[in-house]
Parts: sequence; structure tokens; C-alpha cells
Amino acid sequence: MDYLISLGNLGLTKVEAKVYLELLKIGSTKTGPLVKKTGLHRATVYDVLKRLIEKGLVNYITKENTKHFQAIDPHSLLDLLKEEQIELDNKKNNAIKIISDLNKLKSEAMNKEEAHVFFGKRGVKTIYESILKHKEVLTFGSHGRFRSLMQAYFDDYLKRKKKSGCKTRLIVSERIRNSPMVKHCDVRYLPKEFDSPIATQIFGNNVSIIVWTENPIAFLIESKEAAEAFRNYFNVIWKIGKK
Repeated sequence: MDYLISLGNLGLTKVEAKVYLELLKIGSTKTGPLVKKTGLHRATVYDVLKRLIEKGLVNYITKENTKHFQAIDPHSLLDLLKEEQIELDNKKNNAIKIISDLNKLKSEAMNKEEAHVFFGKRGVKTIYESILKHKEVLTFGSHGRFRSLMQAYFDDYLKRKKKSGCKTRLIVSERIRNSPMVKHCDVRYLPKEFDSPIATQIFGNNVSIIVWTENPIAFLIESKEAAEAFRNYFNVIWKIGKK
């Protein structure tokens, strides 16, 4: 299969597709190996990585003051397909097949990092799409900006979460007691003084921390120990909150 052509049909340029494919194969890496593998100029690789981050297809972590880039779950390509308003009816089946093959490439990568940084709304969507794959999510500290910043995606996410059977326990400020986000959730409320623009979510062995600014920033930690620690912290606050 010619992945460059296939990814082009999903909205990526040729150089974006080339860099994304190499990231899937390599796993977490500095820019040097990407320059060598792709044959592109270093400045071009940096520019392409920036665009892929904006599209929600790449993120990075910083180790020893150096950025290490990594490809995000290929299923994010479906979101890109929708946002670019490409016709899905003739391409969705092909896209799903391509994504399945790309996941195989990703699974063969040697290194799997335990920390990720996501920028912008597309990056945040990646986290919420991951939540839908789990049976339960614990959320606290939500400011209510998910709805105002994500708009149509917010409503779509709630519908799909309900359909998926993913249960939610939610700890929020009294200020958003009547918000749509508390529907279909088991909720506890804290005084308005605890209102925060930072939302923490625990699902499976993952902890996500989302800073709800105009251009959101999110951190994802993949660690069983961290998830258990945050889950215990959540349960302590849960006992304090009011029904």
C-alpha cells in the first residue's frame, strides 16, 4: 500500500505524510533521526512537526531539555477527515483500513513513552476519544469551559459517551450545578472557591490534565501507579463533596 498517497487522500501533504509515517515506525524520537530517515532539511522537519501538532497527529515530551516527538493514535486521522470536510461516504471504509495498517506500524515501534503533551482543540479531542474506550472516567476541577470552547464536539461527545456506556463520576464547583456537562453523571459539588480552569481526568491507567485556556494545553500520563494515586486522591475529595 502506498501510504503517502493514502494519507494524502486523508488531508496530509506529501511531506507531512512522510514525517508522520516515520514517527509511527520510529516511536518517540528527536528530530535528528527524522531528518536522516526522511531526507528532508532540518528546518522543513521542524515546520512539518509544528503543522502535525496543530492537526492533533503528533505530540512531544521533553527529556533532558530536548523535545522527543511521537505520533498520536492513527484514529485521530478520522477527526482530521471530518474537520477538513472531506467526503466520508466514499472514503471512510478505506480510511479505516489504512488506520488499521498504520496502527500495526505504531505497535512495532520500540519505545513507548509514558508522558504526552497535546496542544490545541484537536489535541484535546484525542484525549476525549481515548476516554470513550473505557468503562469509567473520574473527573474533578472542571471549569465548564469544555462546552464553550469545543462547542459542537461537546454535544457530540456527550451523546457518544452515553451510548458507549462509559460511566462518569464528576466533582465540580457549585457554579456549574446546572450545566449540561453534569447530566448522566454521578456528581459531587464543592464550594465555588474551588472553581478551576484545570480539569483532571482518570481513566484506565491514564491521567489527563487539561488547562482550559483559549488554546488548550493537555498533559497525559500513562502510568498505573499514577492513575491509582490520582484515583485515591479523587475518592478523598469525593467524600467531602455534596450531592
